Amino acid sequence: MTGRINFTPEAERQLNIIDDWIAANTTAHVARRFVSAILDHIDGILVFPVAGRPRDDVRPGIRTTTFKKRTIIAYEVDESSGAVVVNVVGVFHAGQDWEGALSADEDSEER
Repeated sequence: MTGRINFTPEAERQLNIIDDWIAANTTAHVARRFVSAILDHIDGILVFPVAGRPRDDVRPGIRTTTFKKRTIIAYEVDESSGAVVVNVVGVFHAGQDWEGALSADEDSEER
């Protein structure tokens, strides 16, 4: 399937935080491998973009998928242009309150 993946600035920041934390606690090589694997997983979303779990209860249009049981990837799918566009809105690791963060983001957008 052809399409495009976009990352919000917040999702990019979260990936950098994950990378920094792993590098500080193991090695930069391990951190790069882990973040690269997350990015590969995100690339796979284009194959079946609506396979992720719909979470309209948290924020309308949000879907989630899990990477290695401890990383939640939150994204939106836009097919309005005829091509699939996956907008990654968050990458949450190790028990972070992703539901609260996404609900707060939605509240701030409504203001």
